[in-house]
Amino acid sequence: MKHLYLLSFILFFSTTVFAQDSLRIEQFNKTADRMITFMSKEGSSLEHMKVVLRQLKELSDVDEKTYLQIVKKYDDYVFNERIIYVGEMTELHELERALVSLAILEQEYPENKQVQDLSLITKATTSERLLKNLKESRTSYTIEPSLSVYTIGKPAKEYSFFDSPGLGMMYGLGGYKTYKVHEKDRRGFKKNYSYSQIGLKLDYFHGKNSTQLLPVSLNYLCTQISWIMNRSIGLDLGYTAMLNTTLPTDKGFFTTNLSLNFPMNFMSFSVNARLLSDFDATYHIQYGFSLKYIFKMGMKISQADIDGINTSIDNINIE
Repeated sequence: MKHLYLLSFILFFSTTVFAQDSLRIEQFNKTADRMITFMSKEGSSLEHMKVVLRQLKELSDVDEKTYLQIVKKYDDYVFNERIIYVGEMTELHELERALVSLAILEQEYPENKQVQDLSLITKATTSERLLKNLKESRTSYTIEPSLSVYTIGKPAKEYSFFDSPGLGMMYGLGGYKTYKVHEKDRRGFKKNYSYSQIGLKLDYFHGKNSTQLLPVSLNYLCTQISWIMNRSIGLDLGYTAMLNTTLPTDKGFFTTNLSLNFPMNFMSFSVNARLLSDFDATYHIQYGFSLKYIFKMGMKISQADIDGINTSIDNINIE
C-alpha cells in the first residue's frame, strides 16, 4: 500500500513539474515572439522592449541559446535606433540633442565606423548651421533686384482696382543699410532673423495698352528713398521722370509707394500701391505685386568665430 502511495505521489509530482515546464516554455515562446515583433520594425518603444527583455531573462533557462540570440539582436536594434535618432534630430535642427546622443555613442563605440561617419556628418551640419546663424545676425547691407507687375493705373477720382486700362512690367533695384537686426523665430538651432532697412531704390516701368477709346501708355524712371520696417511695411518717396506717357502732362511726378511685404529669407513678395502726383491736377494711382531676391552682405566671419564654433561642438556637455 505504501508503494502505491509513493508511486501516486511521484506521478503527481512529475505531472505538476511537466505542466509547469510546459507553461514556462509557452511563456518563453510568447515573450520571444513579442521581442522579435518589436525588432521587425523601426520606432518601437525601447522602454517597452526593455521590460519585455527583462521578462524573457527570467525564463532564459528554458532556451538559453535563443535568449542570447535575441539579446544580440536587441543590442543591434538599439544601436541602429540611436543612429537613426541622431539623424532625425539633425534634420529637425535639434542639434544639441543630436550632439549629446552622438557623444554618448562615441564613448561606447569609439572604433565603430558607422559612428565615426555619423560624427563627421553631424558635426559638419552643426558647424554649417551655426555659421549661417552667425552670418545672418551680422547682415549689414542688402542688394535687392525686383520684378513687378503694376496696373497702368487711373486718376484717383476714377479709382477702380479691377478696371485698369492694362498692366505693365516694372524692374527695380534697391540698395539698403540694415539696422535693428534681431532673431525673429527659431526651430531648434535654425534661426531666422529680421531687420529694418533704409536705402535708395530705382524703378523702371513700361505699360502700354489700347482701350475702346484711345491707346494709353505709361513709361517712367523713378528714383526713391526707400524705408522698410521689420521687413514688413515699406514706404518709398521719390521723383518720377516721364519717358513716354499719354497722361495730360509733360513733366515728372512726385511718387509715393506703400508696400506690404511677406519675407521668405532670401526672397520677398509684396503688395504695392503707388501714387504719382504733381500736387496740382494729377493724382494717378497704380497697384502691383512684386517679387524680389535679397543679396545679404556684410556678413564677415573670422577664423576665431569658426574655431569657437568647432570648440563648442567638440566640448558638448553630455551630463
